[in-house]
Amino acid sequence: MYDGKLVSLRSLDLSDLDAIEEHWNTWELRRSIGVPLPGSRRDWLEFATKADPWKDGELNLAIIEKETGEFLGTIGLRDIALPHRRAEFGVSIHNHKNRSKGYGTDATRVMLWIGFHLLGLQSIYLDTFLDNEEARRAYVKSGFKEVGLLRSTEFREGKFQDLLIMDILRDEFFESYPPGTTVGDS
Repeated sequence: MYDGKLVSLRSLDLSDLDAIEEHWNTWELRRSIGVPLPGSRRDWLEFATKADPWKDGELNLAIIEKETGEFLGTIGLRDIALPHRRAEFGVSIHNHKNRSKGYGTDATRVMLWIGFHLLGLQSIYLDTFLDNEEARRAYVKSGFKEVGLLRSTEFREGKFQDLLIMDILRDEFFESYPPGTTVGDS
């Protein structure tokens, strides 16, 4: 388990399926992740509980509220490219009532710590919808920088939309969390 100030990240377990699916098919969540059609997470969870970041190129963890132990969502690195030491980042606070409370930002910092300190990555990137201000603010607070735009690349709600590309480099993250520190330290 890896601790931030507000959350802990732990391995996913098959027993997390009910908590994941409780909010997975809500319009608010489906809209924010860009996949509007409902679906089961059972197959993904079975893979995620066994995935090896070096072999499978993925690391997925559960986000847990530290004080209550409540399951808040999922976070992960995927497309981990070892020769290039980069990965794509994703986070989802599943229940809308738990957003804008700092959980996503804290979880993001912990996952970046894992990516840079434990996996030895050089760069972590993400994409997000331009209108997802909540996510953009959390990413900027975590150290991500806006670096580009994929124009008209996502078909969402009847029209093509742009995706904002953001990234953070190892040295940038180390300015706030150098070797020997953790996110939960301060």
